[in-house]
Amino acid sequence: MKIKNIKSFIDFYKTMNVSVSISQQSRYESTKNDTKEKKHYIDKVPLEPNNKESALKQLYKQIETSDCNLKDIATNLVFSDGNKDSNIMLIGEAPDVDEDKLGKPFVGQAGKLLNKMFQNIGLIRSKNFYVTNVVFWRPPGNRPPNKNEINICLPFTKLHIKIINPKLIVLLGNVAAQSILNTDSSIGFLRKKDLFYTDEKNKLNIPVKSTFHPAYLLRNPIEKKKVWEDLLKISDYILEKGII
Repeated sequence: MKIKNIKSFIDFYKTMNVSVSISQQSRYESTKNDTKEKKHYIDKVPLEPNNKESALKQLYKQIETSDCNLKDIATNLVFSDGNKDSNIMLIGEAPDVDEDKLGKPFVGQAGKLLNKMFQNIGLIRSKNFYVTNVVFWRPPGNRPPNKNEINICLPFTKLHIKIINPKLIVLLGNVAAQSILNTDSSIGFLRKKDLFYTDEKNKLNIPVKSTFHPAYLLRNPIEKKKVWEDLLKISDYILEKGII
């Protein structure tokens, strides 16, 4: 994972052969929405000690029975992918059309780009990281999830983090970063900061790195240099802390 050299950057650049538009359904790096915020509370998922697989199944069932309006218009609940026992957890925004069809996060063009991004620092989804979204159903037209939808899903996402208990969280895009970190700051600001996800109730204090969502990068390839810088920082942190 020692990749700070010009050749590695050139190789990375070549893999990011993205276009400015991939479909008529657009995604935006924003959480601005006029929908009135709706508070939502859930009971604690009954977790069996030292049984992550069972806990994830129970969490999935809890999400299935939640009252998110997106359930009625989405095809599938999109829960997670990757290695549940890894020390790195990636969290994105919400499913897109391909993910909605297959029921897995990051399987479309943005997912392929995500895999390329992290392969460039030696991380493979099936081995080294676990990925999910803040919202578990696709919003219609690939619009950003609104505040109400985020507030309904966020408690489940926090339980998801508790179950996986990673040593590093990587937040992808504005929606994920602002929701998990409870901030209005933009991803352009947050990606430059060394931050922590804190859950006092469950005694969690997990380091966080943030970068642009790959769907945003597909539309704005000029930002790939910044993503490369973010990936180098993530790689350095993983090496420094011995996370893998």
